[in-house]
Amino acid sequence: MRQNYYRITASNRFQAVIQFLRKELGWKPSDSLFTYINSAFSPAPDDTVANLYKCFATEGHLIVNYSSTAAWG
Repeated sequence: MRQNYYRITASNRFQAVIQFLRKELGWKPSDSLFTYINSAFSPAPDDTVANLYKCFATEGHLIVNYSSTAAWG
C-alpha cells in the first residue's frame, strides 16, 4: 500500500473499508480478502466504522489488518 494511514468517514459501514482495500490492492471481487481489527477478530461488513473505532481504537487509530488467507480467529 502507498501509505500506512488512511482516513474514512465514521458513518461508513466497514464494507466501505473492504471495497477500498480491494481497489487499493488491485484485487478482484473473487479474490479472497480477510480483514481483522487489532489482529483479533473479523468485523461484520455492516458494522459502522464509528462503532468499531469507539470500541476498539488504539491510540486514536482503528487498526485494520488484512490478508489473502485466514490468519486469525
